[in-house]
Amino acid sequence: MNSEMIKFFLSGGVPSGFVDSEGKVDTNVKMTDLLYLLIHLPEMGTLIERIQSEKSPFSLTCNLPSDFNKSPTVWQFHFLPLFCSKNGYLGTFFHAHEFLFLSPLDYVDGMHPYAVTTEKPNKLFTDKEWEVLFFTMHRLSSKEIARRLNIGTRTTNNHLNIIYEKAGVHSGCQLRAFCKSKGFDRYIPYNLIFSRQPLNRA
Repeated sequence: MNSEMIKFFLSGGVPSGFVDSEGKVDTNVKMTDLLYLLIHLPEMGTLIERIQSEKSPFSLTCNLPSDFNKSPTVWQFHFLPLFCSKNGYLGTFFHAHEFLFLSPLDYVDGMHPYAVTTEKPNKLFTDKEWEVLFFTMHRLSSKEIARRLNIGTRTTNNHLNIIYEKAGVHSGCQLRAFCKSKGFDRYIPYNLIFSRQPLNRA
């Protein structure tokens, strides 16, 4: 890829960068700022090595801090290798965007995609209760929640009873309305995203 093409995509407003076949990294200002926030993640140490060894598309999901008066947000980085028949592997283009969420029900209700956070809204619930609440918000049954969290169904129901009591509600419908009114629907418990291998294939 010639220098003019690199300058073209790096001049855009989207955080982006390019790693050439020799491992040289070029990024625009917005991507540079994001990478600075990522520098202490253990995955970053092997990122360039993985790009050059695999030469295949993949994505990286990260929880990044924001300004001092804002909640941390979830970002997605996408890596796309570029090839040509003459020179083979040219390098890997990458870009990033905030992880925006919109459920089918949100779409029907006419809502717009919104950024999610992994910062707890408050201390009303315990860590496990927040996880149970997240899946309840998405209408999973107690049995399915228990399977996903590797706990018993009875334990799940006990958590739900405590959640109902703390929220002052008596049904799943009331609970979902309560959570939306408090903005809890924009929270994803950190462990539900980052307990898995963070470098996932797209």
